[in-house]
Amino acid sequence: MKNKFKFKLDSVLKLRAEKTNEAKGELQTILKKRIEKEEAIDSIKDTLVKHSKSRSQHKKLETIQAFYHHKDSLNHKLKQLSYELENLRDIENLKRDKYNAALKEEKVMEKLKEKKHAEHVAEINRMEQNELDDIAIRQYIRKVSNA
Repeated sequence: MKNKFKFKLDSVLKLRAEKTNEAKGELQTILKKRIEKEEAIDSIKDTLVKHSKSRSQHKKLETIQAFYHHKDSLNHKLKQLSYELENLRDIENLKRDKYNAALKEEKVMEKLKEKKHAEHVAEINRMEQNELDDIAIRQYIRKVSNA
């Protein structure tokens, strides 16, 4: 008389798991973009440091002017990338919050499933114990009535 456990909200649990995976994917995408921006910023900073070290080597006016225009261009690009990085960090925080909320909802459903499974196992054990008690009582009554 073993009954197989069937969780009625299994479809909801699956939906929540899918939602969690989707949020995780979005978070990973944003993390990847943020890391790329940070690498681009580091690259520009490295280029600026190299330019600063090589500045005294240039003697021609045209070269110095081109050098400063390039430096200004790099500084402008650095500011733009820094602004984009801050936006990505804000988006990352929102995606992280969304992922955490989805993960929390999924865990709540999993806990509910575990609780319902434990109740199911306890009910089966109770029913089996009742059957065993009934068998024992019938045997006792037969033994007493035959004696």
